[in-house]
Amino acid sequence: MTQTLTQQIDALASGVNSSSELAASALEQAARHAEINAFVALDPDHVMRQAAAADERRRRGRAMSPIDGVPIAIKDNYLTEDYPTTACSGALPLERQGQDATIVANLRKAGAVIFAKTNMHEWAYGATNSTSSFGATRNPCNPGRITGGSSGGSGAAVAAGIVAAALGSDTGGSIRIPSSACGVYGFKPSYGRASRHGVLPLSWSLDAPGPITAALDDIIHLMPFICGDDRNDPATFHSPAFGQIGLVDRPRLINLVGEGLERSDDVDAGVLSALRRSGADVAHRGLDRMSAYFAAWEAILHCEASSYHAELLARNPSGFTALTRAHLEAGTRISGVELLKAQRIRGQLTRQLNGLGDRDALVLPTLPVVAPRIGDDWQSFGGRQVTTQDSMTWFCWLGNLAGLPCISIPCGRSPEGLPIGMMLMGRHGQDEHLLAVARWMDRRINADA
Repeated sequence: MTQTLTQQIDALASGVNSSSELAASALEQAARHAEINAFVALDPDHVMRQAAAADERRRRGRAMSPIDGVPIAIKDNYLTEDYPTTACSGALPLERQGQDATIVANLRKAGAVIFAKTNMHEWAYGATNSTSSFGATRNPCNPGRITGGSSGGSGAAVAAGIVAAALGSDTGGSIRIPSSACGVYGFKPSYGRASRHGVLPLSWSLDAPGPITAALDDIIHLMPFICGDDRNDPATFHSPAFGQIGLVDRPRLINLVGEGLERSDDVDAGVLSALRRSGADVAHRGLDRMSAYFAAWEAILHCEASSYHAELLARNPSGFTALTRAHLEAGTRISGVELLKAQRIRGQLTRQLNGLGDRDALVLPTLPVVAPRIGDDWQSFGGRQVTTQDSMTWFCWLGNLAGLPCISIPCGRSPEGLPIGMMLMGRHGQDEHLLAVARWMDRRINADA
């Protein structure tokens, strides 16, 4: 595995490594791991030019930020001025849009080397990363397994050690799913803390951009460039800049269990073992009306996606895969009455989660199963038979529907040696506190990793 982002920052600051060395190493690793199909656009000459410019700034004592010269990959639904943006769909032309998403612009101004565009599930409308105009992405932990999606290319690029950090987007778990399946770290900020401007949407009121990284502290290094007020995204108005990460004592956690929250025996054992090792104060509680909440999330997702894509779908229906087109057409059949009911149910979920008592975070497995085999359409766990798609979002959508900050951290391996992820959900707007809790947990769970 490559250095973590934190290690790369230190190596650049001390002169142990140059940006050109980091970029050349990343390009070498990308070529070595070409079979995982993590990237859809990569220009080695452009990468090395950016790195050389970063080295020249450091030589002159003018580094733009601590991440100046660090290679970072970008999901293919973020606009980038130097690479095409297609959302891995044939519905968009393979050409440059000539502008950066706000978060990409922030990283570029900080001197980061914009390394490549990563593969993704078409239009972020799926959680397996098997549907893409560039072909499926394979899991670096086991090429016979899926990465999960929709940010599967970003998760794979980090897990393979090509880059230490990559951007993803999350509508029902699309950052956390591949992070768990590939054994890395992924953070979804609170809704409204991070600008969506320039990120091609799936569902405006559920989407959240965020990072996938090789280590937890890497997330903390990146959040100042991700969070904050952006006049181009009304949801971020008056959103505070990212603050300091404080220290926490033994955190109080609620492990959510019960009907609708089932998981496989291997995953349950892995998460419970990690909770015991952490020494956190853990209570166990259930949630009511899980099926109603899930139906509300799906209704909102499908309606907003269909609304966004209506013009493009009418103009170029053949540009979408049959599955994505079917999802978009289904969204047009949800009535306004049903959508308003879903929004009321959304408020009920938010109140229930906020009423679970005094705690620092809610805990769930990130996924109910380890990364499924490529081609497997169904998963069995907890007495249920569930489509692979639904199994990937089984827990994660809760954080999107309620707008909560969520993080996935590795917490062990299955008997087959596949990664198991633990998800922590915090209170809305308290992203810094959630990361402090996650750091406390990570240092105890993964101390020997």
